[in-house]
Amino acid sequence: MTDYRLLNKTFKVLADVNRLKIIEALTMDCRSVNEIAMKAGISQPLASHHLKTLREAGIARCEKRGTFNYY
Repeated sequence: MTDYRLLNKTFKVLADVNRLKIIEALTMDCRSVNEIAMKAGISQPLASHHLKTLREAGIARCEKRGTFNYY
């Protein structure tokens, strides 16, 4: 049976232009938050905010490397 609530949540997460830019930045390489922000053309705090949302939705995953987070 299809879980429409999960699909609805996923589509809501993907409905943001900045999140789509971040996903595009992550399609080929693991990147730091700063690299993602630069590639997506948004500020680092905004990238962090959207990455948290993507991570909570199970769309992105985070890996700690020293003091940096890579997605």
